[in-house]
Amino acid sequence: MRGRLVAFLSALCVGACAAALPFIPVTPLLSAALSSRVNDDATAKLIVELEIKKDWAGLGAFAQRHIEIDPEDIDWWVILAFAQIQQKQYTQASEILNRAIARNPEDVDPRNLLGEALRLSGQPVPAAQVLERAISISSNTPATRFLLGEAYRDDNRLERAKEAYRDAVRIDPEFSPAWAGLAGVLARIGPRDEFEEAIKQLMKLEPEMAKQILSNAKPIR
Repeated sequence: MRGRLVAFLSALCVGACAAALPFIPVTPLLSAALSSRVNDDATAKLIVELEIKKDWAGLGAFAQRHIEIDPEDIDWWVILAFAQIQQKQYTQASEILNRAIARNPEDVDPRNLLGEALRLSGQPVPAAQVLERAISISSNTPATRFLLGEAYRDDNRLERAKEAYRDAVRIDPEFSPAWAGLAGVLARIGPRDEFEEAIKQLMKLEPEMAKQILSNAKPIR
């Protein structure tokens, strides 16, 4: 998985036609593409198009319309919360996500999003607690490990952040956001050889991101 890149999904078609979906954004916030939470290809295609356009208000409105039709569809709650987070509406997103978690405690994605909403609203400690719980439910989800690393980093628990990022890339060696997070922490606390290895791996996946980290990194031992 390449968190900030896009993956081409050619197997899905709209209705009876043979036209494939466009490039599907892959987010480091979720265990799978956002559009995978709906069952029909036409709706999935619309979600993808809104994501590509970064039309978060449109995505939120689209989700809200579906929730009005079926207020108990948790998948649309998650889609709405995702759109709200992109619009920095963290309180609203957290309320919806807590409801989704209460309804389906085994679904890791609402926990991922709740952790990120808390972190982005300046609450890294409760964010980490939410994400630690998510890992106890689904231990092999690289997105959760990455987000936990972000929460630990924001709380200045850098050794823990380093281990969380390492766990993410151990699960998925192509998870570029986690390599970037790992490199960023190693640039601060070392060791240098591990920093250089993280940059090497990131350079293979996202060279521009690696170059940016290198340009901002201070010399380390």
